[in-house]
Order: sequence, then C-alpha cells, then structure tokens
Amino acid sequence: MNNQSVHEPEAELMSAAEVWDDAQQVAAVLRQNLLSAEPVIRLQIPFSALLLAVDTFNQDELLILRQRIDERLAT
Repeated sequence: MNNQSVHEPEAELMSAAEVWDDAQQVAAVLRQNLLSAEPVIRLQIPFSALLLAVDTFNQDELLILRQRIDERLAT
C-alpha cells in the first residue's frame, strides 16, 4: 500500500464497517429523495406481466428489486 498525504492528517480513519454503514445511510437518503421526487401511481397489471418484465432486468436492476423486496418483507 502506498503512503500518501491526506486532507486531514489528524483525523481518525474509519473502519471498513463504518465506511459501509455511511455508504448505506447515504444510499437510503438518496433513495428516499428519489422516491419523494417522483409522482406515485397505482398500476394494476397481471402478475404474469410483472414476471415477464423481471425476466428482462439486468443484474443491477435485479439487485435494486431484491433490495426493495427485502425492505417490504421486513415491514
């Protein structure tokens, strides 16, 4: 690992777990901001249409969907 200067040399470095927690908190705030900025509609579609749409999702979209489903199941 290379030794390089830091902006605040006296600052305490964060652990990987702390960095991960901070990133999760930032993501949650951004997600909440995104949701509050979008108009909300209730769309009634056949479940099979939803499943067909899911089949077209890429890896990133599937991960977002999985996270949303996990959040809903936790409530």
